[in-house]
Order: sequence, then C-alpha cells, then structure tokens
Amino acid sequence: MQNRYLFLAFVLLTFTSSAQTIYFHQDFSQTTSLINPQPDTGQFSHVILTAPTLSYHKFHKGYMELVRSRQDSATGGIIRAMRATPFAPNPETLFIRIRLSVEGIQSPAVNALYFYVGEDFDPVNNSFPGNALMFAKCSMNFTEDGFTIKDLETQQVSQNYPEKKVVTLIWALNNSDKPLPYRIGSGTPEETVQPGSYDFWVDDEPVCKASAAYPGNSAYSKTKLSNFEMRFRNGVGKIRIDDIRIDNGVPGQVANEVIIAPNPAKRDGIIVGGKGVNMASIRLIDGNGMILPIETMPEAQGHLKVRPLSPLASGIHILQLQNQNGKKQAFKVMVE
Repeated sequence: MQNRYLFLAFVLLTFTSSAQTIYFHQDFSQTTSLINPQPDTGQFSHVILTAPTLSYHKFHKGYMELVRSRQDSATGGIIRAMRATPFAPNPETLFIRIRLSVEGIQSPAVNALYFYVGEDFDPVNNSFPGNALMFAKCSMNFTEDGFTIKDLETQQVSQNYPEKKVVTLIWALNNSDKPLPYRIGSGTPEETVQPGSYDFWVDDEPVCKASAAYPGNSAYSKTKLSNFEMRFRNGVGKIRIDDIRIDNGVPGQVANEVIIAPNPAKRDGIIVGGKGVNMASIRLIDGNGMILPIETMPEAQGHLKVRPLSPLASGIHILQLQNQNGKKQAFKVMVE
C-alpha cells in the first residue's frame, strides 16, 4: 500500500520552472475530465466529431486515439481536438511537442491530419480557418507504407516513417520582436527562431527552419498564438497521440530539463539525460505501484542508464528522481 501511495504522489509531480509558462500538457495518465470549454492546463476546450460513428476519438490509459473509417471528409466526418479558449497569459512565443504514431493506414491521403496555431478558432463552425486567423500550419500525409510530415508554408516534407513508429513533432514559434533561443533536447546545440517565423522538427531532423509565419501575408496580431488545433479530416486510419506539451519556450528551458530517451523505451533499460540528476534518487515504478529493482550506471555525454534487474513488462512505468537541489520529478515511460 505504501508503494501505491508513492506511485500516486509522484505521478502528480510535473516539471516546473519560475521562468516558464505551461499552457497545455497532457500525457493521458487519466481518461476522464479531459475536455472543458474553460480548460485548465491539462484539458482540451473542445473535441468535435462531425460523424461520430465513422470518425471518432477515444481516451485510453496513456494515449489518445483518433480513428477515421471513411475517406471523404464530407461524408466520413472530421475530428477536431483543440484549444479554442485563448491561452492565458497571451503567449508571444510557443514551444510545442507532440509525441505520436500512426498505428494503421487503410487509405493513403495528402493532408490527413492538420496541426495549426492562430487565433479565434471557432468550435461551432467546422469550416477550415482562413489564413487571416493563422500563424502557422503543417500536416501529416498518409503514404502507401507509412507517413510523412509537411510544412505547408514551404512545402518541405520529412522522411517517410513506417506505421507504429513513434516520433516527436517539435514546433518553435515566435510572435515576439526578439529572437527566441531554444534546444530540441538535452545536450543538443542551441537553435534560434527569429521574430515572425517558426522552426519545425521531427525528432532531431528539421523539416523547415526560419519559415515565415502569417500565411498569405495576413496582418500581424499580438494574439496570433492563442489557439491550437489538430484536425483529422482525410484518409482512413488510426493515429495515436501519447503526449502533448505546449509552453512558452523560454531561453534555457530545455537545457536543464531531464530527457528520457528513447520513449518508448526498451525492456532492458532506460536512458536519462540532463544535468544534476541525483543518481541515487532514481526509482522505477510499474503500473501497479511497485518499486522495481534496478541498477544505475553512468553513460557517455553525461547520460545515465537505468537497467532493471529483470526485463520490464510492456506498458506504462513511472521514473522518479531528484536533481542536485532536491527537487523531485516524475516521468511517464512507455516500455515496448
């Protein structure tokens, strides 16, 4: 019972920083109370289904599932998962991370899933928002043997990823009048996105950098980063969303953040990257709240390897640790 209380306590811990604003973070560790027109930082404002028997969503323990069973959006319906209620305080910059995979494709399609950031997105009118409301937009294409990610401003396209491959989309957007420095992961070089532009990555590969925002030369607005939406409207298949995090991408935010990689992890070990991790504090907890026996050893470039003494079962685990200042953190790790 004590182990279960430890598990529940650490699940509630999140990474915070006095200089950072988190607008939305959802890892789907719960399956209820995830939609609210007046959302907190863990809720969508709306999830809209125009033909729910044909195109639908479902919250599972650890992920969100989006399914379309008919090609044409007019008859097969669309799925809209969004934050139409403006982020507060109003962001001048956004740093978006979405970890996802395509679990199955029955019908290839261009622009199967859209991602876009802007303002005044309407949860009632299901017409696609015009350029006047957009800061930036990108999309996912279903191919014959996987999926690609496309920046819609430059038409640059990522490599083709196979079905069930988990990738992280990283979007740095700058609507301020100053350059925004950022890092895509622990130990990676510092990047900079200029005012009125954005960078877009899949894992550590850039799809586009320094892309101009405001498609179609639409007018500047200080609230152009206040709404976010994902829209599944073309193709037939199933998409899995494991984690969504949207913050203001303040300088240095990622440099001191602990990174768990890869995630999903292998059954024989988990790599932890980040400065100042207290190696003796690391605990690994399974889905039943049991602390598992592990050994922790240094790896190259300041990383640590957490190796279980017995192979891990597939599913969600919690990795808890402290930094050198005694601050506690907990991370959800998916084991394949």
